[in-house]
Amino acid sequence: MFAFGLKPLIFASGSMGPEIPTGSLGLAVPVAMSEIVPGEIVSVLNSEGTRVTHRVVENGPSGLILKGDANPVEDLQPYVVETADQLLLSVPLLGYVISWFSQPWAFFVGGLLCAYLLYLAFGKRDFNSTSGTGDEKQRTGKRARNSKVSRQTDKAKRSFTCSVCLALIFSTTSLATLTLPKVESTQAAFNGIAVATTSPIRAGTLSSVPAPLTCKTTGGFLGAATSAEISWTAPSMPSGSRFAVRVETNQNVVKFLNLDSATKKVTFSPSLSLLGGIFGSAQTFKIRVLVVTTKDGAAVTEDGSNIGWSSPIADAQQQLIKYSPGILVLDSYSCV
Repeated sequence: MFAFGLKPLIFASGSMGPEIPTGSLGLAVPVAMSEIVPGEIVSVLNSEGTRVTHRVVENGPSGLILKGDANPVEDLQPYVVETADQLLLSVPLLGYVISWFSQPWAFFVGGLLCAYLLYLAFGKRDFNSTSGTGDEKQRTGKRARNSKVSRQTDKAKRSFTCSVCLALIFSTTSLATLTLPKVESTQAAFNGIAVATTSPIRAGTLSSVPAPLTCKTTGGFLGAATSAEISWTAPSMPSGSRFAVRVETNQNVVKFLNLDSATKKVTFSPSLSLLGGIFGSAQTFKIRVLVVTTKDGAAVTEDGSNIGWSSPIADAQQQLIKYSPGILVLDSYSCV
């Protein structure tokens, strides 16, 4: 794996089944984005850092579109990467074995086994054994008496050889730990079917806006009307709804007049105080009548902040009222 740049992968889910079942060990090699073609199996990291190994459906400008063989749909998001790991081969069940031997206790047992093998290979030999024939015993005894220096030299060689072996084992282990590819677990987008149930849903419709609007002036002094009345035909009203008269000034200031559902007209006159301070200067008011419900069930506030639902403003008929201030209460109103 180190020589060819291979990356080992353990399949922790079955989204690539039945070709690649859960517990398989795969070997992958990095490839450039431009070399990836549909039909290949690649391994990439998603936005959460989880490794996903799926088959390529499309390699387009938006990234790689992948799909698990066992999944009914493609992955939710394309994968934007510069390189991906292309799967070369996979071996069923071998991933379980690799995972099992990757546990800490396996390393401990392996260390004990290596120590035992070193003991068997380079442990002290008994050169003073008394077994064998008489000639063998005589030759052995003679060798023991006359070759003391040779035994010491042999012992030194064995110690040196054992040290070299230990050094090689330590170096190889260190090299593998620092440089060899890490065995990674690869998962997949979820594979499952969800069934949703609902209770009956009753459709709601927006109430029609009051129409048509009728405007007329009343009273008069020296030819000037003292009030203007807006009336309408009430539509079918939803439960809990009411009327709200929307008044817009020349300065694009919008205020609302609250009316109950039984009211079918509103009169603009000097005694009308719900409009606050918008009176006092000559201007033309834009009047619309809406059907509304409030969030708190209370009356509509002057700024309309508690309106929760309203019939469409664009559909509401607009009526213009021209207002001209006069001396004292001699204000003038006219329908435009």
